[in-house]
Amino acid sequence: MKLQKVAVLPIPDLVFFPGTSLPLYVVEPVFIRMIRECVDQNMLVGISMAEPLVYIYGHRRPSPKNICGIGKPIILEELYDGTLKVLIKGFGRVKLEQVQQNLPYLIYECEEYGDLPEPNGFISDDKIERLKGLLDAWILETITDSVEREHFQENISSMKQVVDYISMFLIQDHEMRQLLLENTSMNERIQMLDTLLKGPTPYLEDTTAVQAIKSYEILEKTAKVGH
Repeated sequence: MKLQKVAVLPIPDLVFFPGTSLPLYVVEPVFIRMIRECVDQNMLVGISMAEPLVYIYGHRRPSPKNICGIGKPIILEELYDGTLKVLIKGFGRVKLEQVQQNLPYLIYECEEYGDLPEPNGFISDDKIERLKGLLDAWILETITDSVEREHFQENISSMKQVVDYISMFLIQDHEMRQLLLENTSMNERIQMLDTLLKGPTPYLEDTTAVQAIKSYEILEKTAKVGH
C-alpha cells in the first residue's frame, strides 16, 4: 500500500471517522503551529484517540492509537487569544507505521487502511433504512437551527457517511467507537450499530450489547494469536 506522511493529533476519548467533518478549537501553541504548517504544506492531519501519557524526550505526551481517521484541516477563524477554530474534513483511514518526527509535534509515516471486499453481498435494506432514520431523528433533535440542520444533512450523501456519523456521534463508549473504526467490513459495522442501538433509549447504545461485542473482539484477537 502507498505510504504517506501525516501529522497526528492524539485526543483523549475522541475517534474520528473518515466520512465525517470534525469541528475543533485548537488552543495549545504547539498544535496551533501544527495546524498552520499542515495548511501551508498541504499535509493531512490524523486525529487519533489518545493512549495513556508517555514521556518523549522529557515531554509528557499522549500516544496515539495506531488506527485513526485523517482529514484536511481548514482554518475557519482565529480568535482574539490565538485559538484556532478549525474544521477537519475527513479524507480516509490509516494505520500509523513509523514515527518520522516526535517534536514539536508527531509526524507518522502511515498506510491506507481500507475496507476489505464483502464476501457475502450486502446487508439488508431494512437495517440501513433504520440507521438512516435514527440519524435523521438525532439531527432533528440536536441541531436546532433549521439552516444549519439542512446544510448538515445535505453533506451526508452516502451510506458510508451515515455509518460514520452514527459511529462518531451516537455511540458514547469510546472503546466501542475505536472498534468500529478498526473494523474493515461495512456489513459488520452496520450489523454492530443495528445491535447497539436497539436499547430502550433511542440514541444511546445498549450497554449489554457494548460489553458483549467488546468481549467477542477480545476473544477473537486472543484466538488469532493462539493460532
